[in-house]
Amino acid sequence: MENKNNSLASGAVRGMSLLEIMVVLVLIGLVAGTIGVAVFGQQEEGQKKAAQNQAQALSGALQQFRLRVGKYPTAGEGLNALANPPKGTPLIERVPKDPWGNDYKYRNPGTKNRTKPDVYSIGPDGQDNTEDDVGNWPLE
Repeated sequence: MENKNNSLASGAVRGMSLLEIMVVLVLIGLVAGTIGVAVFGQQEEGQKKAAQNQAQALSGALQQFRLRVGKYPTAGEGLNALANPPKGTPLIERVPKDPWGNDYKYRNPGTKNRTKPDVYSIGPDGQDNTEDDVGNWPLE
């Protein structure tokens, strides 16, 4: 027992050097950065899928509007006609914002859908008619 205490007291146990600590911190930073990039990519895909699902739900409400009123809302009435229809009770409480905080767009007649109006989000770039627009059509 005395031998062990003597070896501890004489400096046989050493700590980590500043260089070793810095290397570990750099490695942790690299791993965290890699995970962050992967998670961010998944978040954008999730937002696109959520926008597409909301656009599909709004499209379903438009179908109910057409059955009730006999036609789709005009471009001037837009999606607000779902919350304030000319006949009957509202089909939705309010028109939601897309995952990026923008209003959903309504186009009648649709250019991406031949038999129904387009309901879409302008996507993460905030620009209309770009490749990241997401709507009530299949994701490409």
